[in-house]
Formats: sequence, C-alpha cells, structure tokens
Amino acid sequence: MDKNLQNLLFDLEPTIDKKCFELKQKRKEKRMQKIFIVAIILILFIPSTLILFGIHLWGIMIGIIAVLSIAMIAMLPIALKEEGGGVCYE
Repeated sequence: MDKNLQNLLFDLEPTIDKKCFELKQKRKEKRMQKIFIVAIILILFIPSTLILFGIHLWGIMIGIIAVLSIAMIAMLPIALKEEGGGVCYE
C-alpha cells in the first residue's frame, strides 16, 4: 500500500507543481491589479490636491528631476563597475 501511495505521489508531483505555479501567478496578477488601481488613484488625486492648495506642479517636477539626476550621477559608477565572473543570460 505504501509503495502504491509513493508511486501515486510521484506521478502527481508535476501536476501539483503546475497548479502551485498557477496559483502563485494568480496571486501575483491580483497584487499587480491592486497596485495599478492605487497608482491610478494617486495619479489623479495628488495633482488635483496640489492644484487646490495652489502649489505649482512645475516646481515639484524640477525638484524630482534634480533629485533623480543627482542619484543617477552618484550611482552610475557602481552600476558601471564590471564584476568578473558574472553570468549573462541573453
């Protein structure tokens, strides 16, 4: 009996793995949908709130671009640093 059970589990293992992968994909898709909805709400809410308070978006965008530029300049040497022995999957 134990041998039959082990054979059955061995035969069903690929199907179980496939189903687990499908469930993980569904959870990931639901999470991404929620993130997308929150992002859309924020895209609509933040500019309208700033306009109500009289804050110009151009000033904020210039600040964001400046911070991103400084961060990119600071991180560029690290990103371009070539590490030996790496594997490229192309």
